[in-house]
Amino acid sequence: MTTLQVHENRLETRLDLEATIFVELLSSDKHNPGTIVMCNSLDMSANGLQVVVDDEIPAGSIFRLCIDLKDADPIFLVAEVKWQRPDPDTDAYRIGFLIFESDDTDIERWKLLMKDMLAG
Repeated sequence: MTTLQVHENRLETRLDLEATIFVELLSSDKHNPGTIVMCNSLDMSANGLQVVVDDEIPAGSIFRLCIDLKDADPIFLVAEVKWQRPDPDTDAYRIGFLIFESDDTDIERWKLLMKDMLAG
C-alpha cells in the first residue's frame, strides 16, 4: 500500500493490487456488439484505479468496468478516463480511471472492500 500525490494536489491512499479489469467498449453501431478490452491494474483506491492497456483510450471516455479480484466476486463499476500516458516500461499506455457513483453498479461494495483492505 502506498500514498500517491495526484495532479490535483490531493492525497489518496492507493492499494498496490493487481487485478484483471475488463473494459466494455460500446459500439457506435447498435447492430454490432461492443468489444471487451482486458487489462491489468497497477493500483486502486475507493475513487479510482490505474491500469495498463495496449491501445490509447481518450480522456473523457466513460466505460463500464468489471474488476476481477482474486478473493472476491466480480465488481461492476462505471468510470471515466481522466488521463493517459505512455507506459515507461512497455509499448502500452497507463490509464487513470475516476470511478463514478452510479446506480446499478457495485460502487457501495467496492468502497467497502477498499475500506476493509486499507484497514488491514
